[in-house]
Amino acid sequence: MSPRSRLSLALLAALACACGEAERRPSVILISIDTLRADHLGTYGYERDTSPFLDRFARDAVVYEQAFTPAPWTLVAHMTMLTGLFPAQHGVVQEELALSPEIPLLAERLEAAGYQTLGLYYPCWIDERYGFARGFDVFRAHGSVEEARALVPAELARLDRARPYFLFLHLFDVHDGPLATGAHMLYASPPPYQDFFMPDAAGKLPALAPDVLWKSRGLLTSEQVAALVALYDGGIRHVDANLALLFGELERGGWLANTLVIVTADHGEALAQRGKLSGHGDMAQEGLHVPLIVRHPRGERAGTRVAEPVHLGDIVPTILALSALPADERLAGQSLFGPLATQRLITGTFLPEEYVVRWPEKWLRHKGLGCLGVDLERDPDELDFHPIDPKLFKRLQAEALGARVFPAPLQLAPMSSTERDALRALGYGGGDDDETGAQK
Repeated sequence: MSPRSRLSLALLAALACACGEAERRPSVILISIDTLRADHLGTYGYERDTSPFLDRFARDAVVYEQAFTPAPWTLVAHMTMLTGLFPAQHGVVQEELALSPEIPLLAERLEAAGYQTLGLYYPCWIDERYGFARGFDVFRAHGSVEEARALVPAELARLDRARPYFLFLHLFDVHDGPLATGAHMLYASPPPYQDFFMPDAAGKLPALAPDVLWKSRGLLTSEQVAALVALYDGGIRHVDANLALLFGELERGGWLANTLVIVTADHGEALAQRGKLSGHGDMAQEGLHVPLIVRHPRGERAGTRVAEPVHLGDIVPTILALSALPADERLAGQSLFGPLATQRLITGTFLPEEYVVRWPEKWLRHKGLGCLGVDLERDPDELDFHPIDPKLFKRLQAEALGARVFPAPLQLAPMSSTERDALRALGYGGGDDDETGAQK
């Protein structure tokens, strides 16, 4: 961290102490379930019983019905989640760019205020290469939700119970890929979850190499799409079951008292809804609409639902506000427990595309191909886009971003062949679906 950043964080901590505390600051648990579509959870109206634990959890929390990710890519979305800045502000929009040391991460802010900080993540795009490790006392990779479920209590047991903690837990098991268990690459999960919603679902897919199937377009029949969705839903049930066990252990250990808990996702998933598997839904709502379920440390507003649009950049301001830390006017978001405007502007970047939302209007710009708009209330399936004036898009995007200029990201060396091979094994990279384009 640069001297300037250290000074800023030191001043932040000093201001926080000077303000005093009416009560002990809450601990914070932030769970990001990679690739989890909001509309595949019961609390968001899904008909399958994919998420019994999260549905129960939601009844004691606040459910944000229209939460947006800034990009259907783990790297970009988590950088927004952990900085509170839109992609065009933090600048980490390509795989060879890392966060400027002048921009503090949430873990750095909380560490400076006396929090014990734990980061447990699946090693894909969450990596110290991009700056994610900054501010964490423990920054540790895991290979599955089962391993994470064992690591969390073990790491918490090392903490000083007299001080609050921040736990960031990133889970990857809903994502497609060669996870530790499961016979099929696409949405593999261990028994009984692989066949939980459809017996031999994997066997119903075409007998093609997983990477060939993943990059195909319009190949699957309706019955095969149903099998694919059943595999994906089984992965959700797998993660949900493990979260139920983890939270039971945390409750018994007293780790949930006076604790803010946030459950969300970095992006959704395509599920061949538009004939394609790769791309995580791209800029369609199946890619951008994510779950956001927040349990206040004192149980305030439990059981309520919020219709106003929100985004992942709201997470940092929310944690700062509930931790009695000074607000940062530079952040793009606002506290989820404060007043939320229905006409707020939300923007995101997934090169070569960008979007702006002012509910219910959504505008897309594809660099070099013009701008399109759609009304998400009248056309929730986004089937009838209409051309819009590029000047309107630029004006709304500029308004969403504000006038403040942020430090540029750092340029990184190209990935090693080993790193690149690891990503390819997860379905990333190659041709039109390269990570610098549509499949992130």
